[in-house]
Formats: sequence, structure tokens, C-alpha cells
Amino acid sequence: MRGTDAMGAPESARAGAAAGRESALAAIRADLRAKVDADLARARYRDLAEGYDGTCRRIQSIRAAAVAALDLRPGQHVADIACGTGATLPALAHAVGVQGRVTGFELSPEMAAIASARIEAAGLTGRVRIIIGPVENMDAAEQFDAFLFCYTHDVLQSPQSLSALAAAARPGARIAVAGARFLPWWWGFGINLFTAYRARHYLTSYRGLGQPWRGLLDYVPGFHIIGTEHFGTSYLGTGTFVPQPKQSNLRKPSK
Repeated sequence: MRGTDAMGAPESARAGAAAGRESALAAIRADLRAKVDADLARARYRDLAEGYDGTCRRIQSIRAAAVAALDLRPGQHVADIACGTGATLPALAHAVGVQGRVTGFELSPEMAAIASARIEAAGLTGRVRIIIGPVENMDAAEQFDAFLFCYTHDVLQSPQSLSALAAAARPGARIAVAGARFLPWWWGFGINLFTAYRARHYLTSYRGLGQPWRGLLDYVPGFHIIGTEHFGTSYLGTGTFVPQPKQSNLRKPSK
């Protein structure tokens, strides 16, 4: 006969539940690190890739709203940053038409493989390409008319990534960002804990989750929130990149 505790529950079940809670708390504590970790993200998304689409049903509407907010035109070149399994790539391709281009950037080879299969199945292979690797390693010659960010918190917290994106933005390039955020802690403490629990596998640092877009303001000073979902824990914001000053290679004259 299996043992039970004072409440009548099987000891094995209670032990399993306790182990599960400790595992979740350990994952939350681990993501309190100060900086994002690309290697950890790559490992996590390797494990998440196969079932990833099934976990994203609740964000489909805000994804669609983000694509619409870009106000894309035929012939434009749009970047899908951390495109994941490519859920928004077909919609982007439709928006820019046959003369336009879509480039997806994805850190995880496993996620990118699913995205590539989706693009092939949709008959969009010639119009959509996927680049595997960190965003900050993008070709300096790339130029884009628009950028889509859908739940890409780690990229937003990477100064190197944001600098590379700004350098690749054509004058007036639009940006749309959908993602998770913390509410003000003084009244949203419980909700924020739930958000941290839900997000623990999808980001590697909670740094900046109160205002995930803060790093963008150096390049998109007019960035603003246009909508929220999920009791305010998901946001959608838009803005326009401003031209960045050219870096001079000339040395200052010595005095």
C-alpha cells in the first residue's frame, strides 16, 4: 500500500508537486540574471521548438495586430526579428506583395527549420528567407523598411542588437513590437509573478520587463504603446526609426 500524508494525498504525488514547484521557482530565480544569454536561449528554444506553435494560441490576435500596425506597402523589405517558427512570415509576405521581400532572423536552428518548412509549404520560398544567428551579426549592407518584433524580449535588451537594427533601418522605417511586460509592482505583484512563471522558458532575463521598449527610445524616440491584451501584461507599440549620425573614421587632430 502506498503511503499517504496527513491530508490523505499519496506521498509520491505530494513529493512530485513539491518538486515541480521547486523546479519552477528555480527557473524563475535563474532568469533574474542581469544580462540576456544567447547560448541559453538557443538551448531553451531547441527544446521548445516542436511544441512551440501550440503554446502561442493566446497571442495570435496581438501578432496580427502587430503586422497590421506596420502599415506595409507592396515592394517593401520587412524584417521579422526572432521570427521563431515563422507564424507571421506568410502575412508579412502577403503585405509586401510579390515585389517585396521578407527576411526572418532566428537564433535557434530548430525553430528556423520549422519556419522554413512553413514557408516552403506556403509557396513563398523565393520571397522569404530566414537567416540563422544573432541579430547583431546581420550583414551591414542590409536595409529594411520595417521591423516586426513579436515576443522578442531578449533582443530588446541587447544593445548590440538594437544598434545593428538601427544601422539597417532606412529613413522612416517603421517598427511594431508586441510582447510581455510587468505591471507596476505596487498593485500588480501577483499578476507579475504569474507573468514571470509563464515567461520563464521564453526569455533569459527579466531585466527591463517593466518597460521592455526602453532601449529602443534611443533610436525610435516616438515609440508609443497603442494597445494592450491579457489584463495589460501584453503590449503593442509602434514608432519610426530616426536617422543615426554617421560614425567618422577620421582621427581628431592632435593639439
